[in-house]
Amino acid sequence: MYIQPEIIVVVTAFAVLGMEMFLPPRHRVLETPVCLLGLSTALASVVYLMIQGDGNFLDGQFLFDGVAGWFKVSFLLAGLLTVLLSADLLNGRFKIVPGQDRELIHRGEFYTVVLFNLVGSMFLISATNLINLYVCLELATIPLFALVAWRRNDPLSCEAGLKYIILGATSSAVVLFGLGLLYGLSGSVDLFTMGDNLSFGPATKLAIAMVVVGVGFKLTLVPFHMWAADVYRGAPLPVAAYLSVASKAAGLAFMFQLFYRVLGNVLLDVSMAVAVLAAVTMTLGNLVAVVQTNVKRFMAFSAISQAGYLIMGFLAPDGAPSMVYYMLVYVVTNMVVFGVLVFYLNETGREEIEDYRGLSRTNPWIALVMMLGLFSLAGIPPLSGFVGKFFLFSVASKAGFHWLVAVAAVNSTISLYYSLRIVRQMYIEPSFENDPPLRASVSIVTALGVSTVLMVVLGIVPFFYETIYEQTHNWIASSH
Repeated sequence: MYIQPEIIVVVTAFAVLGMEMFLPPRHRVLETPVCLLGLSTALASVVYLMIQGDGNFLDGQFLFDGVAGWFKVSFLLAGLLTVLLSADLLNGRFKIVPGQDRELIHRGEFYTVVLFNLVGSMFLISATNLINLYVCLELATIPLFALVAWRRNDPLSCEAGLKYIILGATSSAVVLFGLGLLYGLSGSVDLFTMGDNLSFGPATKLAIAMVVVGVGFKLTLVPFHMWAADVYRGAPLPVAAYLSVASKAAGLAFMFQLFYRVLGNVLLDVSMAVAVLAAVTMTLGNLVAVVQTNVKRFMAFSAISQAGYLIMGFLAPDGAPSMVYYMLVYVVTNMVVFGVLVFYLNETGREEIEDYRGLSRTNPWIALVMMLGLFSLAGIPPLSGFVGKFFLFSVASKAGFHWLVAVAAVNSTISLYYSLRIVRQMYIEPSFENDPPLRASVSIVTALGVSTVLMVVLGIVPFFYETIYEQTHNWIASSH
């Protein structure tokens, strides 16, 4: 029963692929609702299993618990919103601009790759075996290479895909080397047994460093962030949106499995290194984002800074609930901002920050949603981004890293400054001459409506964090 969500996603993937192969072109538009139905059913199944309680499947090789459930909710929400945001490009509904290749082709294959990527991420957070953990990490990573380079005739997309696959393969090799050291030191591939057998010696430190380097690539931690700006710039915008949350969520899930199940006893010994990594990541991300003019590169460096805030939760064992909560908040908030970017690029073909001038007059509701999303990323109350940062800052403060809290507060102010640059363009600068009112499609309105409501509700309804806090503490207790 506990494997039900993964089975639903796999069946949906094969159903969509079969429709692409055997249905005539005019009927392939049905692939989008089928994909949405499958992901919605899988999401409902995860919620049902969370109510039922913990369990295992495949002879105990995978566990379903509260933390796995919340991660799977984040993954499936990201998948649902990505399908909605990509619908217009796959259906050919966008403004054609000479010299720009923005069409997404092969709808069925596109959805299939996204769905298999989701399956890898969902299995990843449930794995209890080192081999399964690594295979799931690769399944959650390799499909992203194909998605980034989906536009075969676009030089930027091909270049981004090539850079991503080279650096991604290198990071995977480094992770595998670190995992091999952990296996050699512990003599087991079972995550729980490994944690009991490990001691914090020089070889263990080297293994931890190699794993953090490899996973830091997926989380866009400095100095392993070098791929982000070029890949975000070259990837199709819905793919960049999915990449910004899917890769980060998968990397965080992988670190959860290793840090809490295997390295829980030595977590405090590496806290200073984590604090320095968090400070450098958020500072570089925010400072470079200030000078960006292209919205894709702007969001890339914003995503880098968010990774710095996110890993503050590793400074103390009780920081896990804050990271799970912030990951959920980040998924919905980032998809709000990317949803507006997708809409505006589809309607106008523009992707520079200064091109957003006057958006409040051509579509006031879209401009309002964009402003709320940017303010949530910057941490303005009462939006969920503020609540998530508050809990992460509290973890750092309780762990004694008051200097890091000060650095994070200054960085939040910087992020508010560059967010206001876009708000200024939308609300103060004059609009383009002869720009008609912009109307969003049903898919864009649905994606923005769902993500905006979740962004607000997560910030003002305490039920979500209280539930995550209770279930995550139970998960940590069972991991030792």
